[in-house]
Amino acid sequence: MKFKQKNKRVFIILVYLLVLVLQSKAQTNMVFYPIENQINSPNLNPAFLTSQSKYTLGIFPLSGINVGYNDQLVIKNMLTNMLNGSQTNDNFREVFNSMVKIDLFYQRMENNIITLGYNSALGSFDFRIKENMQLMTDVKGEFSEFLTNTSPLSISINKSQIFPALALHYREFSLGYAKEIIKEKLSVGVRAKVYFGKASMLSEVKGVVIQKNTDFYLQTHDKLKLSVPVDIVADADGLLRTVTLNDNFSIGDYLMDSRNMGVGFDIGFNYKLTPDLFLSASVVDVGSIKWNSNLNNMTFNGEYQFPQNFIVSSGNGILTKNQDFSSETVDFPELYKIKVDESSYSTRLPITFYAGLKYRFDPKLNISLVDRYISTKFMSFNSLSATGIYDVKRNLAISTGYSILGKSYNNIPFAILLTGNTGQYYIGTDNLLSLVVPSSAEFSGITFGMCFFLFKKKTRYKEQLEYLPFYKEKKRK
Repeated sequence: MKFKQKNKRVFIILVYLLVLVLQSKAQTNMVFYPIENQINSPNLNPAFLTSQSKYTLGIFPLSGINVGYNDQLVIKNMLTNMLNGSQTNDNFREVFNSMVKIDLFYQRMENNIITLGYNSALGSFDFRIKENMQLMTDVKGEFSEFLTNTSPLSISINKSQIFPALALHYREFSLGYAKEIIKEKLSVGVRAKVYFGKASMLSEVKGVVIQKNTDFYLQTHDKLKLSVPVDIVADADGLLRTVTLNDNFSIGDYLMDSRNMGVGFDIGFNYKLTPDLFLSASVVDVGSIKWNSNLNNMTFNGEYQFPQNFIVSSGNGILTKNQDFSSETVDFPELYKIKVDESSYSTRLPITFYAGLKYRFDPKLNISLVDRYISTKFMSFNSLSATGIYDVKRNLAISTGYSILGKSYNNIPFAILLTGNTGQYYIGTDNLLSLVVPSSAEFSGITFGMCFFLFKKKTRYKEQLEYLPFYKEKKRK
């Protein structure tokens, strides 16, 4: 019994990490894109493998962790209640109201388990195993604000609002290869990937207001697809009551589940336009996962008659409510009426497009412009970053500038990269304001890690002195 309770606590931590990033608006990695020799930049463009050291090794947890978060307390409480079996519609409503306040948000958390790289005359290779957790959702709209806002609001009749959401937890095995096609001018890279899914959520649920004679009804339609080891509890009328952890849940079965499999690839290039101007581009995560285990799909078919005493006016396809109606003052569980099925489904991973332009002002200073476009159904968005990369010393580089992350405009990226004889160390954020002035930041996040350079040749002699060209001073032990 104690072992089972311990497994549940571990699972709570894993799922909490998945949604810890719920209201963040970007991946914490754009700041590292123009630094080609950073150990994890080939995750963003496989062509950057040609800039890596000859032998590289990274092992979890030092090989790189990428996390971002905002307003995670509400989600933490919901998960705790769910896994304790006490999750109610009030808890779901609290989360929903919190999400409505923010526009589209996206976060991808990456934990590199192992990274092994090798550069040779045949090309540059690396093998990676990563744990990926990402969530992307957009529930802000006319229907959701009509339900949650306490101010008088109007809504269009028969106009649906979709509540798109995509949450994924999967392990990724990948093999990357890059080759310098034109010497010191053009490099091309590709990465083949195999995905093993652990959990997913795909929402296509819609909300709409309809009119029947003189009455008005709020309705919910379509599916929320789940591949998560939970039990959906509904009453005799099909109203969703709670979501609990499956009784036979095992953390080992969850982490080693190989029934949800997918494939994908990355491709990219890096081209020197002039001796000081570089152009690069890549496409990342072109692939999908087929979900076959722990299926708990919910088809919504809820309907709630809008009370006449809350209506201010109606006509011309518009319904206006008074300030007494909102999800905080009125209960409408009928909207959570569902049917559950166990049919398999597929999810296409969000595809990320990168484009970068870098100009070398002098040997110590580079200026870069990076554009990132994330494409997925109903939730695509764009981000832009302009940074300067300054080499303080031969082995120390600092990068900072300005970023627009989706609809978040107050972002100052900052990163430090230290490269020594035995390894590389880095830390960075796409928004330094989140650490300095947290109240002013819509996005919070940090990326950090290190790697080792294997089989580094030891230099027996010091560098040759200019005034003694034929003399080599032996190093002291």
